[in-house]
Amino acid sequence: PSLSCVCVCVCVCASSSLINPLGMSPLVWFGGYVAKSTALAFWDQCVHMVVEASGVSKLPTTGKLKGLPALQRIDYMYLAINSVIEYIFMLGIIAYALTSPNVVRDLSSLGLANTVLAMYIIFAVDDLIYTPAHLLMHTKYLYVYVHKHHHRQNLPTRGYPDAGNEHPVEQVIGMLCVWGALHFAATTVGVHAVTILAYFGIYAALAMLNHTRYDVNLSMPGFHYSVRSHEMHHRFPKCNYAQYFMVWDKILGTYREYESPKD
Repeated sequence: PSLSCVCVCVCVCASSSLINPLGMSPLVWFGGYVAKSTALAFWDQCVHMVVEASGVSKLPTTGKLKGLPALQRIDYMYLAINSVIEYIFMLGIIAYALTSPNVVRDLSSLGLANTVLAMYIIFAVDDLIYTPAHLLMHTKYLYVYVHKHHHRQNLPTRGYPDAGNEHPVEQVIGMLCVWGALHFAATTVGVHAVTILAYFGIYAALAMLNHTRYDVNLSMPGFHYSVRSHEMHHRFPKCNYAQYFMVWDKILGTYREYESPKD
């Protein structure tokens, strides 16, 4: 019965233009989902190995505080649902990259505006939208029924499994923030298809690292990425709502510097 249900779901998904914008057959659609999931797991391991090999130190909380010791059934259920949401979103982005007049596809047209500048704008606008959305998820009812699930893990360690372990509603909200930022960049400065590919690779890596013990810090004008900042949010949920541009938290008065755990 469970296999039959999976087959029915795949057929329904593959027949919808929203869920299958590329018009793939059910078998190809499902194969693409498996390929995406495999690639993401591989990328997660690559990020871990590269950071480990670089000699980056672990955060002071390592070995002193305990997070969610083991994933539970609901965690695996949400991870499975969210992996499908990610895949559907990915298909939509691919369709957009292949058809939108605002996306440049010719390699000879690569330039600073549609690569470096566009990448910066996507990250900045994504966090500009995501920060207040994240703040709203900490209001009473949204926190209790949606966002609290993610905060069951008060000390992320697993990378992608902890990053993607959130309520599906939250997953959709996050994807919409990214979509809005991408569309804004595409319609203002233009964006190259290569930039979109690079953005999602970097975006995934930073989200994974934000849920590990590695003390990674990256900075440029306006952009300050620190695993410490996101760890503080998991330990003290009323601060550091941004993901990369902590300037938005400083403007809102919600930024909190890193604090080592007390012995």
